[in-house]
Amino acid sequence: MCGFSCNDGAFSAENRVKTLLGHAAVSRAGHDSGKIYLVTGVEHPCEKGEMLLLSDGKARRFLSPKRKKSIHVTVLKQRDDAAWEALTAGKPLDDSVIVHAVNGFRSLAKPHQGS
Repeated sequence: MCGFSCNDGAFSAENRVKTLLGHAAVSRAGHDSGKIYLVTGVEHPCEKGEMLLLSDGKARRFLSPKRKKSIHVTVLKQRDDAAWEALTAGKPLDDSVIVHAVNGFRSLAKPHQGS
């Protein structure tokens, strides 16, 4: 952890990480633009070069996450509680849990089809 506060004291680095873990994130830049991931970690919280560790459970597994700058990602309000609990406790996630969470985020992101 960096040891200093984000946003002039609004969040500590530890709270910033806990706030982001388990949330859905959509890539806004690069060849994976539009792809939905689960935030599984944060490198250098509170800095301009903050990197998010993103996993989808298939191509990007928990043990080899995609590193992406936070400015190239939109973090959504949706959070998978089971993943959040495991990540904040420092436990590794099974890739099947990540796949289940990402699929749940996809169903929330799809526009409603109906009359």
